[in-house]
Amino acid sequence: MISARPRIALFLVLFLPPTPFLHAADTPSLETALALFEAKRVPEAREQLVAIVAREPKNVRALRTLGLCELKMRHREAAADTFAKAVELDPRNHALLADYASASFQRATELGVSFRAIGFARRGRNALEQAVTLAPDIIGYREGLVQFYTRAPGFAGGSFDRAYAHIDEITKRDPARGAIIRANTLCADQRYEEALAGCEAFLRDHPDHYLALYTLGRIVSETDRDPVRGETALRRCLELTPRVEEPDHAAVHYRLGLIAEKDKRPADARRSYQAALALEPAFSEATEALTRLK
Repeated sequence: MISARPRIALFLVLFLPPTPFLHAADTPSLETALALFEAKRVPEAREQLVAIVAREPKNVRALRTLGLCELKMRHREAAADTFAKAVELDPRNHALLADYASASFQRATELGVSFRAIGFARRGRNALEQAVTLAPDIIGYREGLVQFYTRAPGFAGGSFDRAYAHIDEITKRDPARGAIIRANTLCADQRYEEALAGCEAFLRDHPDHYLALYTLGRIVSETDRDPVRGETALRRCLELTPRVEEPDHAAVHYRLGLIAEKDKRPADARRSYQAALALEPAFSEATEALTRLK
């Protein structure tokens, strides 16, 4: 989510022979390994990169791409260790620090509640804080820290105060994203009225902001507060076109169903869940909701 892939010259992809890239007797090259990675032949790329790193242990680009391969193959602890070696060699590379943080967070989640998980979580937090220091205007890094500070328990470093401090910085750079992230964080902090008030304040100046409208409706659907305002916001979403990265209209119908269900209107809820499934037949939450109504 927060890492950036290394880019390679187009001719490598177009003109290197597609299979095999190397004969067994050939010495692996970084260019070939990168081409394999870009061609999504990740296990083959990893095999080449392991050989390259063994030969050139201080090759940061090879280490980083090896770490990305390991992440894609879900070898998260190996990825974190590989990125750690790369960061040691290039400690001011903010993108590399972000990769290290991502791998560490993923491994912490994978380990569950344990001392080792806490260790990985803290490593990820420290790396991402360093990335923010080096590149303070990259909002994605701050968003990652907000997620960490709001989801991690206090003994593992979680802190809503630190999350809000990063949200303040995000808002300075992108008021819309800041408003949405603040509302979501206030909701996670169980400060529901403040979350809704924040959405309302933003929507007064941006009445057709799709994600703000959806966020208001989502908070209502989860907290059973002001169902009329929540429905109004979500129905306005249905008149607008979401961006690719935003919740689609199937999600809007699902939220409308939740509001109607909480408001003791099962027929309306059923229609909304059915509308969600008409748009997205594999929408499991809507299927479960319909079953629940029966």
